[in-house]
Amino acid sequence: MKVTPLHRSGTSRPLIWERVDMSKVQIVTAGERESEQIHKGLQAYNRKYFSDAADLSFAAKDEEGRLLGGVEAWRVSDYVMVDVLWVDESQRGTGVGRTLLEQVERTAREHGACRITLNTFRFQAPGFYEKLGYHQFAEIPCADGNLCFFQKEL
Repeated sequence: MKVTPLHRSGTSRPLIWERVDMSKVQIVTAGERESEQIHKGLQAYNRKYFSDAADLSFAAKDEEGRLLGGVEAWRVSDYVMVDVLWVDESQRGTGVGRTLLEQVERTAREHGACRITLNTFRFQAPGFYEKLGYHQFAEIPCADGNLCFFQKEL
């Protein structure tokens, strides 16, 4: 798919975008590069409407630089959404996940956030989040494991 901007005479700034012929659009599985572009595109769009927004993503690495875990989170005004929290299986139970979430919470508080929400499947980590003070507020039945939604007031 090629989208070509139409330009004002003598400028490089797009005036309008051509309409895409949907019969020529291919929907493909997004790879890491596309996924990153999608997230960045949404964040850029949201910044137009939220004057106070920030990425609160962090990674945990060992002395050799190996990734032990990470969290992707986004703050909008006084609200934080945790999109993904992942800890390598060999590191679960060592405090990596707790430390990552505590970093998100600390940074969120420093920027005036008062609430965090996240979700997890029933087979993943509901007990982990409850130990950290998160309260379940919803659950959606799924064939392979219910999806649980949690929040924490900061």
